[in-house]
Amino acid sequence: MVDLEAAMKSPSKLRQLHLLGEVYRLSKAWNRRQVPTAGLYNEGHQWGIDVSALRSDLNALMGFGWIYFEASPGGVDEILIKQEGIDVALEYQKRRSNPRQRSSALKTALLNWLYDQYLAGEDPKDLASFTAEPGGSFLGLAYSDEEITRTAKWLKDRGYIQAWMPINGKVMSPRVTARGIHLVELAESAGSAAKPEGMIVNNNFNIRDSHSMNFAVNSPDAVQSNTLTAEQIGQARKVGSFLRDIKPALGLPAERQEEADVVIVELEQETASPEPSPGKLKALLYKVLDVVAVGTAESAVEVVSSMAQSAIEGLG
Repeated sequence: MVDLEAAMKSPSKLRQLHLLGEVYRLSKAWNRRQVPTAGLYNEGHQWGIDVSALRSDLNALMGFGWIYFEASPGGVDEILIKQEGIDVALEYQKRRSNPRQRSSALKTALLNWLYDQYLAGEDPKDLASFTAEPGGSFLGLAYSDEEITRTAKWLKDRGYIQAWMPINGKVMSPRVTARGIHLVELAESAGSAAKPEGMIVNNNFNIRDSHSMNFAVNSPDAVQSNTLTAEQIGQARKVGSFLRDIKPALGLPAERQEEADVVIVELEQETASPEPSPGKLKALLYKVLDVVAVGTAESAVEVVSSMAQSAIEGLG
């Protein structure tokens, strides 16, 4: 099974997806699906390809059913990129450049990085070191200076970090604040990473006639299942459990606390049913957003809202 979320955590899978993207780019440049490998070996390092791992990565891609080649004693001369591979490459390119997903992931990554700096007793003078970290890119595509500066300003305006931002636009002396630390630790206590605005969502897609699971969207042979996965149900259940635990700290008025109790019970009942209804779960999760919106403890409200929003998006 290969999916984008796994790729974000696996250097080898991410490397293979990047290679597939470059094979597709070359196929477009040659205007054919049969791609010569000379360019990959000779110029691959310029495109971010790990040439030393090229043969094993090509074998992996063929094992997934995305490319095909015939190896001779002298090596691999040409690669045929299959339709399944094109679908994956297109979805990979689409996802890694999606502004909303990049923005959400960057807020998480930057806040967590500054929190780690705080724990290590480090005082970074700027964000240059962040760009070299795994969190400094999304699905292998590095964040731009503009994206990082905009996100730092967003975190600063909401009191999660402090920083000096001179007229040249650079972010100097960034530090996580007590509020930012509270948000990270509060989210981690719920068993998830801090996600100030939105959470990364895992969507699974099946493609018929493929040798592996794929994640292409809107391709001719793609079918998205309407059956809820254990992960989707678990996300919704986790929202209810966390709401129950954190409810006293949300600063809700009495009537809203009663509404919270009702939605918690209904979420537990629906997620425990043999076939939970996606529509009903969405309605209950939207109710969670509505109930907690009037809470006075902003950090706690943001964490609950982020979890609920992520669960909603995960339901499709």
